[in-house]
Amino acid sequence: MILVSACLAGQSVRYDGRKSHAPQLWEILKDKPFLALCPELLGGLAVPRPPARFEGAGEGQEGKDLLAGKARLVTPDGQDVSRAFIKGAELVVAAALRAGVTHCYLKDRSPSCGFDPFGKNPGKGPRQGVLTALLEEHGLEITEIRAPAWPR
Repeated sequence: MILVSACLAGQSVRYDGRKSHAPQLWEILKDKPFLALCPELLGGLAVPRPPARFEGAGEGQEGKDLLAGKARLVTPDGQDVSRAFIKGAELVVAAALRAGVTHCYLKDRSPSCGFDPFGKNPGKGPRQGVLTALLEEHGLEITEIRAPAWPR
């Protein structure tokens, strides 16, 4: 079983209400079972929602620092949404383990799903999302998918 970021699977769940287009992912998933989930929605956040950025996190360990209480995720107006991101990530990991997920394809530059261990992503974005940190703790293999947003 494969875990996929819901926005990459064509669901309009990104913070801005859009989905992401990843044609390379559909070739990988062809005829394979997959589970498409959005940790931010499962954590109780709405669509659309304000973007969230890490504060106080070390580069490349943003998700781990949030889970350890060393960092937080905040919206542009200063609202701390860390708890929602953690809750959603925990729910996704639990579902993935129950489903027997062995590999994860996650959206780039996301505070939940980002996975860029070598800092090669263009533009801004965390190198390690909250969900990514938890999936790594459970030994699941992760591949980041770069994909632009599509209109709603």
